Amino acid sequence: MLGYPVKHSLSPSFHNAALSHLGINAVYLSFEVAPSNLPDAIAGVRSLGIQGCNLTVPHKAQVLPLLDHMTPEAQAIGAVNTISFNENRQLIGHNTDGIGFLRSLDVLNWQFSRQKVLILGAGGSTRAIAYALAEARVLQITIANRTLQKAVDLAKEFSPLFPEVSFEAKTLQDLQGQSFDLVVNTTTVGMDGRSSPLDLNQLAQIGAVVDIIYTPATTPLLKQAERLKIPTMNGIGMLLHQGAKAFEIWTKQSAPIDVMQRALLQQLT
Repeated sequence: MLGYPVKHSLSPSFHNAALSHLGINAVYLSFEVAPSNLPDAIAGVRSLGIQGCNLTVPHKAQVLPLLDHMTPEAQAIGAVNTISFNENRQLIGHNTDGIGFLRSLDVLNWQFSRQKVLILGAGGSTRAIAYALAEARVLQITIANRTLQKAVDLAKEFSPLFPEVSFEAKTLQDLQGQSFDLVVNTTTVGMDGRSSPLDLNQLAQIGAVVDIIYTPATTPLLKQAERLKIPTMNGIGMLLHQGAKAFEIWTKQSAPIDVMQRALLQQLT
């Protein structure tokens, strides 16, 4: 794992638990790499024969010109969080955030077809989640952001890629009285334990609410949803499943999800 800072990362705990469980002779380590040193770090990853690595902020976009190839998802999202090698030792960039989000929805028994989704935010996580949901063929994706133009730009960019999905951009005020099957917060609003990105009472009907924040485990947005008897989920599942997908890319083996989840929850507590 390369990041700056990176000491807070929970990834080593559950990746090393998975490696140990499967008897794989490998170790997952975190390295704090300043942005100016990223090219040297990637060169080191390439030359040392490392199997692969993860990237976290602020390197997810900065790494793009240092790679040999990217998956279509990573290219469209404009960010890479996982690097693997092909048989020629070329660097391949992946983004597992989107598939991690989709897999995390299993606990809600959420169906994708013909669903209307509201995503709060317009940053990197929004791009990954919107791309994955569009690939899953939801009916409509509404992107609401404090800066409307960022939401407009994202909707315009993704619309031609998924002509069967309706993309629209709105301000938070534009949401009054609307209904959504899923509301997803991708912003950092709520990490302080006091703020919420949206008053859910603005909306007429809500099927479920997901906040990709996982510390605190229950944000003000999720607390309001629980009071309104709306099914909720935090970001632990997305963190777990994006890591599991990366593990599968590197090892070509099924990730031991239960083992990884136990290690992750133990680390959090």
